[in-house]
Amino acid sequence: MGDGIHKVSPSKLILSLLQGERNEILVVLLYGVGVSVLSLAVPVGIQTLVNTVTFGSFSQPVLFLVLAVFAGLTIAAVLRGIQIVVVEQLQRRFFSQIALELSYRIPRFSLERVPKAQFPELINRFFDVLTVQKSSATLLMEGFALALQITFGLILLAFYHWFLLAFAFVLISSVGVVIFLLGRGAVSTSIDESVQKYRVAAWLEELAARPLLFRSTASRALALERANEIVTDYLDARASHFTILMRQVVGSLTLQAVGSSALLGIGAYLVVQNQLTLGQLVAAEIVVTSALGSLAKFQKHLEAFYDLVAALDKIEGLLGLPIETDRGEVPEVKPGPAELEIKDLSYHFESGTPVFEKLNFKARAGAKIAILGSNSTGKTTLVDLLYGVKTPQSGTILLDGQDYRDLTPEFIRDQICLVRGIEFLPDTIFENLRVGKTDIRIEKARQALEKVGLLEDILKFPEGIHTKLGNNSPLTLSQAHALIIARAIVSEPKVILVDETFDELDEDARSAALEVLIEPSAPWTLFLATHNESLANRFSEILSLDSLKERRLA
Repeated sequence: MGDGIHKVSPSKLILSLLQGERNEILVVLLYGVGVSVLSLAVPVGIQTLVNTVTFGSFSQPVLFLVLAVFAGLTIAAVLRGIQIVVVEQLQRRFFSQIALELSYRIPRFSLERVPKAQFPELINRFFDVLTVQKSSATLLMEGFALALQITFGLILLAFYHWFLLAFAFVLISSVGVVIFLLGRGAVSTSIDESVQKYRVAAWLEELAARPLLFRSTASRALALERANEIVTDYLDARASHFTILMRQVVGSLTLQAVGSSALLGIGAYLVVQNQLTLGQLVAAEIVVTSALGSLAKFQKHLEAFYDLVAALDKIEGLLGLPIETDRGEVPEVKPGPAELEIKDLSYHFESGTPVFEKLNFKARAGAKIAILGSNSTGKTTLVDLLYGVKTPQSGTILLDGQDYRDLTPEFIRDQICLVRGIEFLPDTIFENLRVGKTDIRIEKARQALEKVGLLEDILKFPEGIHTKLGNNSPLTLSQAHALIIARAIVSEPKVILVDETFDELDEDARSAALEVLIEPSAPWTLFLATHNESLANRFSEILSLDSLKERRLA
């Protein structure tokens, strides 16, 4: 994928995806026209047959007529088959395009503007791609065909008598009333229904993510009460949408009954007046019955259309989530650890609560610095600023003299490694150490594991370093944190940021990992955020956020 596609609005992005398939869509629609025209072979054939039998001639032309009808329906079947194949290709391509687009965007989501906690609920919207696939296939294959059948069928009536032309005009106008007038508000109620559906899914995810929280009698009651509120909102939204759908169903069924009856009366009158043949009457009745019968089924296609609009709304919202800018330079990388400097840095939350005011600090290349602070002093925020996932309101951060604002986010992350929490790929320990860096060989990975005191434990596993990590990880909590630290040191970044991870390690693992990180010859600059004063005292430099806060409040 080129980068150009990521600079357009979500609506234009979706349109560009569809426009990329315009040739295939045009093929489907043109074949649909062919199928609809050829489907008229049945009423026209019956008209000719009835007229032939009425006049008492039943001979070789009838056999030719039957063969002609068979040929027409066979060609229509072939065109239908081609339509199915083309639509299948469209569905596959749309699925893969959206999946690849999101694979590009998700790692670039702005964590400052899209909270990480919302990611699972937001990514659920990807499943609306399936709705788009099914609804678009239904509309392209069946909805368009039904519309054409109704149109061509009524046009055929116009060739029989001008009364039937007027009848066709009234019928088409009535169809417009059913679709547009009786369907007012259907799109907005469909979108609202979709919103409420995702609220239900989000709450169920909350329950699944906290299996121990909802075990007591009171918490289970809370879970059910909250679910009842959300489900009620969904049912209300669904009821509003279904009311409009039902209004259209009643309108189409009424039109079917009135239209068929009216045509029978008009046709009988014209036959009596010798202005219409019996064959034409039978053909006209077949056409109108088929058209109005299709209209009665049109409700499911209308619902497919409303589902399609709601699904595209959700996909557009997902593609519209803010991503990090890709502007900036990629300067030449200097060898060795990096110098990191903070100049007049100020940052406050959206509520206006200040975290830092005019913060200044300079870390020489290779320095090992502890960021010490109690809760709510801004340790994690400072680490986020240094990692470039948050942007200060004023001031700047310099990496080897280069302003962060002049660098691409990828370049900053390539030079700086963040150690926070436990995040694993569903892959082997070895692949979790490399995370795509294919230049890291297995021997180097073993060395990193040995440095953090983890190699001996991992070699005891049946598959050793090739043990897969997943839902049933064989690692203890302390071992998992140690593996994350090994991942950081194996790539030898220019800067390592450790956010309170050491507070989760046992004493032995903490000592082993700390010795590796603070080793004077280590090829990185280290910032370790902690509230543990004894741990911070092992560092030659300490940035005390408590002291900064006290000075700010003084």
